[in-house]
Amino acid sequence: MAEVIARPKKRHTDMTKGPIAKTLFFFTLPMFLGNLFQQLYNMVDSIVVGNFVGPSALGAVGCTFPIVFVAIAVASGLGMGCSVVTSQYLGAKDYGSVRMSVTTSLIFNLAVSIALSILGMAASGTVLKWMRTSPETIDMATEYLFIYFLGLTFMFMYNTIAGTFRALGDSKTPLYYLILSSFLNIGLDLLFVVQFGMGVAGVAWATMIAQGICAVFSFIHLMKRLGQFEKRADHRVFSTEMLRTIVRLAIPSMLQQLSVSISSVLCQTVINGFGPMLVSGYTAANKIESIAGMPIMNLGMAVSTFVAQNIGAGKMERVKKGFKSALMMVLIFAAASCVLLLLFGPNLVGIFVNREVEGAAEVIRWGTYHLVHMAFILFIQGLMFTGEGMLKGAGDMNLLVFCTLTGMVLRTICVFALAPKVGFAAIWFSIGLGSLTEVIIAFWRYSQGGWKEKAIVSDSGEESPEEAGAEA
Repeated sequence: MAEVIARPKKRHTDMTKGPIAKTLFFFTLPMFLGNLFQQLYNMVDSIVVGNFVGPSALGAVGCTFPIVFVAIAVASGLGMGCSVVTSQYLGAKDYGSVRMSVTTSLIFNLAVSIALSILGMAASGTVLKWMRTSPETIDMATEYLFIYFLGLTFMFMYNTIAGTFRALGDSKTPLYYLILSSFLNIGLDLLFVVQFGMGVAGVAWATMIAQGICAVFSFIHLMKRLGQFEKRADHRVFSTEMLRTIVRLAIPSMLQQLSVSISSVLCQTVINGFGPMLVSGYTAANKIESIAGMPIMNLGMAVSTFVAQNIGAGKMERVKKGFKSALMMVLIFAAASCVLLLLFGPNLVGIFVNREVEGAAEVIRWGTYHLVHMAFILFIQGLMFTGEGMLKGAGDMNLLVFCTLTGMVLRTICVFALAPKVGFAAIWFSIGLGSLTEVIIAFWRYSQGGWKEKAIVSDSGEESPEEAGAEA
């Protein structure tokens, strides 16, 4: 590997030094705020269609989420391959490899997004029918998905760029672009749905346009940031050698994310069988639950960057201390979210529907029921996100895939086995059991110590035997 020691002109967050808890908290905070704004405009989509189009429209948007989540899973998984590699090279201060890993990943993800966009536009209607989507919502859901997949490249681009900024130790820049996208999306929602009467298609177009503008501006910003890194002597914009390293980590991560999304699709088929009002209540509850779970999820992402940088710098003891600090923080976050859901659940669900229309009371009842039970499962999910964040940062992707697949298979089996006997309760019970299984596996791996052997680079910035081609 070509030796490159020049530092970037702009300072990035160095997570290999300084107070651990403080570093994790202030790195997590911008990610939380960014995701809060992202969830805000996702919630506005649902609130607008639920109040100005009707409960069936709310259900139509909700039943598309598992399919949308498949696309997000692919984007997140591929982006993770770049993030781990980039963070470890940054920790090892190999800035030329940082630059080449980012540009290679961007080009690869662009190609994948175009292929997935074409597939999604062609297959969405068939998948919705297979998921037993109700006749009242399937036309609206199909139209929504077609527009969503039409703009899929923008979502891929932004997710990859945001992950790259975080890998560089910068969690603030993605926040600024998400704030821009959020306000733009909200304004377009109101314009297209309320003013122009475009219905569900209006929120889809609003999301696509907002993400497109956000993606373009963030791409320009990233290119300027990369210009501050010195090039390797053998620099190429696209490196097949670097791609192999990225893909070796990205494919297992993508499979891990896909297992979650496929399980969601299968579970949604069970939920759809309970009727459109329950689906609408579940949709509203999911939006609220996503916000409540964001602090613990974002802390897991911060752990991933923290672990990757410190492994790249060869600071294994600091990795262990950071993991323990994160566990304490995640339990505090989960407790705070749990209390809020228990106190304000019915009021929060009620925001999503016009209480005067027929079926609104049933929507609120089912949404509140789901929130109350999920409030307690947040503690288990907090431990899960932290443990899996550690595995991602270490590059221990094969074990991560095994961990997630085991939990998701168990969750799916439980849903189908228990739904005929206990009804809607099968959903939250299976989520809790699957998450607990993943916690046990991730924590076993941490205590066993095998994650230490998966580093992409050593503390000197040289290639590890694994990168050179050794068996993982």
